[in-house]
Amino acid sequence: MSKTTLAILIGAALLFSAPAFAIDGQVLINQSTVLAAGGFPYKITQPGSYKLSGNLVVSAASTDGIEINVSNVTLDLNGFTISGPVTCTGAGSGISCTGTGGAGIIGPDFHAVAVRNGSVVGFARGVETFYAQVEEIHAMGNAEIGIFAIEGVVNRNIASLNGQIGIFAIDSTVTENNAISNGEYGLEIEGGVYGSNVFEGNGGTPVFNTGAVSQNNNDCNGSVC
Repeated sequence: MSKTTLAILIGAALLFSAPAFAIDGQVLINQSTVLAAGGFPYKITQPGSYKLSGNLVVSAASTDGIEINVSNVTLDLNGFTISGPVTCTGAGSGISCTGTGGAGIIGPDFHAVAVRNGSVVGFARGVETFYAQVEEIHAMGNAEIGIFAIEGVVNRNIASLNGQIGIFAIDSTVTENNAISNGEYGLEIEGGVYGSNVFEGNGGTPVFNTGAVSQNNNDCNGSVC
């Protein structure tokens, strides 16, 4: 084999093994890049900006979609969907879910994390984060919880048709969200503050509040709460 041919082969191998980057320097994630990296869960281990460039489908039971294992990460779903193996049918107290899922997006114990702009469907828990900003996510048809946040900001999301709780927040700020037709609570909140949300058609109490402060401008089945 000539030196020229060898150099071309080495260059091609490096090209296909390296992560893809958008023009703005974001790391692009799609089904092909996930499989090339070893499959799900896709693990983010370096700070930076990440963006989906296609839908992700997690077919294995009890498996997470994306794990954020470092601080200072922005994950932009870019309008795409991360879907898991759980299927939920019905609405409100009539929801029934089959299948076993992990978390669509999970970011435990890391700071300065933002997750935004897309859908997470068909897991046990759609989005599960600590100390993060979660915004403009549609968490739908997850067996347990649509969005679970600890000491975070949950803003302008939709949680619908989840088997138990639309949004579960601990010591967090929860504003401008819609939690509609979930199996039990639209919002379960322990500490923190919530305002300008809509909680309609959930199977149990619209809001289950333990020590949080309401801004008294939420809509609970048509009544201010």
